[in-house]
Parts: sequence; C-alpha cells; structure tokens
Amino acid sequence: MIKYSIALALTVITLPIASAAQDCRWAGGSYRGQEMPFETQIEVNPDCTEMTMKSSGSDGIQPTDVAQTFPLTDGRHGWVADVNGVNATFAKDGDFVTFFGEGIDVRLQMRPM
Repeated sequence: MIKYSIALALTVITLPIASAAQDCRWAGGSYRGQEMPFETQIEVNPDCTEMTMKSSGSDGIQPTDVAQTFPLTDGRHGWVADVNGVNATFAKDGDFVTFFGEGIDVRLQMRPM
C-alpha cells in the first residue's frame, strides 16, 4: 500500500510540470528575431522552465553577444522571463516575443533556427 501511495504522489507532482511543458509551444526550440537595431537568438529548454538568450546588446538589456539564462514561468499572456529587469513574454499563440521595460518596447517575430 505504501509503495502505491508513493508512486501516486510522484505522479501527481509530475503531472502539472509535464502538462505545462506540453502547453508551451516554445519548448525545446531555438529561435531568431530581428527588428533593427535589435537582434536576438533564444533557446528554450524542453520543459519550458528556462531560456537562454543572446542579443545584439543594442537594446541595453544585456551585454552584446553574451548568452544568459533566465527562468521562464507560465503567465497570463504567455511564458514570461525577467531579462535583467525587462519583461520578455513568449506569446501562447503565435510566433512573437514581446520585450517591455525601461527603454525598450519591442515585439519580435521569432523564426526557428
């Protein structure tokens, strides 16, 4: 009985994580977006809990061509990351990432790499 209870508890814990990753269209992908002078490359891990981003640096939110990793969370309008104080929202429907914060308000169409 204890053996089954532990297995059931582990299943209940892992179901929301698996479900969240299945709902994330960005999971496991590599993307590139550009709106001059801002250019970025983004990779999202398979379970959609973090993203690695490298940008031109012209946006002022990160150093030029330095890859940085940020946690991703499931938000109201999409998957959200705090990129050095700038909100990056990965749209739930569509191919867009919106960067919004001090000094930046950019919506990039992302294409698979």
